[in-house]
Amino acid sequence: MDQGWKSVKQDLQKCLSKGQYDLWVCTLDYLGCENDRLILGCRNRFHIEWLREKLEERLLAAVRRHLQGISKVDYRIASERPQPEVECPSEEGPRQINFHELIRKAEPAFNPRFTFEQFVVGQCNQFAFAASMALAGDQGFNNHSVYLLSPTGLGKSHLAQAVGHHLLGQSPNCRVRYTTTEQFTNEMIFALQHGSIESFKSKFRNGCDVLLLERIDFLSGKMKVQNELVYTLDELMDRGKRILCTGSTLPRDIPRLSSELKSRLHGGLVAPIEPPDYRTRIEIIRRKSEGRNVRFPQEVIELLAERLTGDIRQIESCIHGLSAKCHILKMPVTLGLAEDVTQAMLNHLPKITIEHIQEIVCSSFQVSVEELKSPSRRKELATARKIAMYLCRQYTTESLQAIGNSFKRTHSSVLHAVSGLTRQMEEKDGKWKRQVEYVSRKIETSCLAL
Repeated sequence: MDQGWKSVKQDLQKCLSKGQYDLWVCTLDYLGCENDRLILGCRNRFHIEWLREKLEERLLAAVRRHLQGISKVDYRIASERPQPEVECPSEEGPRQINFHELIRKAEPAFNPRFTFEQFVVGQCNQFAFAASMALAGDQGFNNHSVYLLSPTGLGKSHLAQAVGHHLLGQSPNCRVRYTTTEQFTNEMIFALQHGSIESFKSKFRNGCDVLLLERIDFLSGKMKVQNELVYTLDELMDRGKRILCTGSTLPRDIPRLSSELKSRLHGGLVAPIEPPDYRTRIEIIRRKSEGRNVRFPQEVIELLAERLTGDIRQIESCIHGLSAKCHILKMPVTLGLAEDVTQAMLNHLPKITIEHIQEIVCSSFQVSVEELKSPSRRKELATARKIAMYLCRQYTTESLQAIGNSFKRTHSSVLHAVSGLTRQMEEKDGKWKRQVEYVSRKIETSCLAL
């Protein structure tokens, strides 16, 4: 093994508990270096996700100290190796469980806050909540498939994971598979590349009692993955298994989604989630402030509920900012302080309109607004239009339909443009990401003068 990697492990051993080091670091396989990247082999996707979330910052710091020229870490799922049989000692005593057993018991990694008990129910989400509860309980519920539909930040993931929490709480041996379509796609590609596609199929068909699949929109245009998912859904439905999918768009409106997959997804119960109304926002603010052990006066709660009309993430961000400011200044939560925090938070984004974004984009690409809205597919116009649509989704709360109307396009065209640009921004050369960041900075700077 490379001496540099040994030094990295020694550094990590000093800052981790013995249990964490033995479980997460000792089990890594050193696979070598490629260009500026250290390649590490992990046992499965849960192992990778834990490292990225909990350890990557310290891991990268140690890597840069001991491995010259290495600035990034890539994780790969190592091929399964047979575990040696160990004879049990004659005397009785607790048995040391191996890594694979622990990971199987730990999966899936649900957010501990995402339970039914902590979900705030209102008119905006009552039906989605009831449908998810019914699917989890499976008592007198004829539909074994649910599709949760809402824009981002309104609680789809919360309900999906709440189903998993409930099922595992009622029956720990229930085989719950929770994944995003992106993870599903990556696992399928890996299986195809390493000749383990049958194992992949078995995992999601034979080894699954409940499938929780997030972000269906990501599958737009991925026909091979869509075909595999259709076969998987058919197999699960034939066996009476339960399926919950989430998406920000109705399946029939997702561009480049096969008719077969649309049919399967629409065959279940579609449960929409709307933005929270005033009464629901009041209860959300009350619950989330109590969760931070901060008591908000009723007048502060009502002010926040009146001003914060976006998604739940916006509400959480404001509560966090208000709580932090009170803690730092060592003062109680007051109406004046709440007004200051919300004003600072809302000064920018609510002032940004679709028209303003169109003007900034046109200025950046030296095109006119009329050209941006025209049918022309000239390269520079298509690029400007795509970026403008993407930024409208990022900086406004307008619906896909409203954005589409502003560009004289359908909402499906907007979704296709946004999804395509999101993927392009992840490309290694970073060209698209730099362009979007450049226009974003111009938009944010222009807000100061509004």
